[in-house]
This record gives sequence, structure tokens and C-alpha cells, in this order.
Amino acid sequence: MKPRLLVTALAVATAFLPASAATVRDWSWLNGTTWYVPTNGLPAYVYTPSQNQLSPIQDQTVYTITGYRNGYFWGRTATKLGDGAVTCKALVGSVTPEGSIYLTFTDQPFTQSSTTTTGLGSMVRKGYQWTMANQMSTGSSAAQVGHWAYMVQTRPGTASWYSLPGVNMSVPDFMAPCMAAAPSTTG
Repeated sequence: MKPRLLVTALAVATAFLPASAATVRDWSWLNGTTWYVPTNGLPAYVYTPSQNQLSPIQDQTVYTITGYRNGYFWGRTATKLGDGAVTCKALVGSVTPEGSIYLTFTDQPFTQSSTTTTGLGSMVRKGYQWTMANQMSTGSSAAQVGHWAYMVQTRPGTASWYSLPGVNMSVPDFMAPCMAAAPSTTG
């Protein structure tokens, strides 16, 4: 096999390796990335226990990872459920060398009645890009929201950066109210 063909074959083969492959150990490239929910991932569900009713709702969530250290990452999140206003949350998460993700989202600005949403996920290769297959549940005894999606990256110059699915806003406009939500770090 010619060297160039071998390199191409190896590149294609490794593109489909699971996150647990020995070559994937450092997720520091997540720092500075922005993630959003693509159109096919927008549907979420709200459960209202008092009516025992489950209703569909759109959930656009965008987060920017503003820091990464030793498998931990943090940043800011903006979320819009249905026709509601954009809400802001601080994001603190972790990712194992194998690509398992744990996420926490805490209301910002924080008050004594603030809630924390938790989520689980994993880094999954779809085509030639990494996605975050995330699922979360949040709410109170009055209503709970459940959602999962393959979140994908966006960046300036891509169509999603200028018009997010479900909200028809640019990422900078959507994130504008949440710029102060990212945690600061010490040490």
C-alpha cells in the first residue's frame, strides 16, 4: 500500500473510533467552543403532574465553554423554552478521558430560590465532527422538562452562528444577556 493511501485509510478509520480509544485522552480543545441544539434536536417535553399531562416544547440551548482544566470545564449557557424569555445559567461540567460528560447548570444571577439542572452525556463522533449527546431533566413539583439532543459546535462564519434553529437569532444576540453567567476561577 502506498504511504499516502495508508495515511488516508488510517485517518478515515480513526474518524470512527469511539471516545474510549486510547488516542483520545485530552479534551482541552473544548475550551473556547460554542455548542447549540440543531433543528432535529429542538423537541423537548414538559410534564405537568397536576394535570398528568405531557406536552411538547422547543428547547434551544447554547453554551460557550470559557475554561477547561484536567477534565473539568465551565462557561455560560442561554436557554429558550418555547415562547419564554432567554434564561441564563452558569455551566460547570466534567468529561472523562473516555468521553462521558456530567453537566450542571445553575441560574444566573443566583438567588436563594435558584435551581440547578443536571445533565449526562457523552462525546460522540457523527460524521467527521464531535457532538455532545446530552440529556437533562429540570423543574419543580409543578412542572418538569426533559430533553436530549446531539449538540453540535457553531462558530463565526457558519449558518447556525447567524441564525440559530428555533429562535432565528444570531449566537451573539442570543447569548448577550448571559455574558456574565460564566464562573470565574481561582488558582
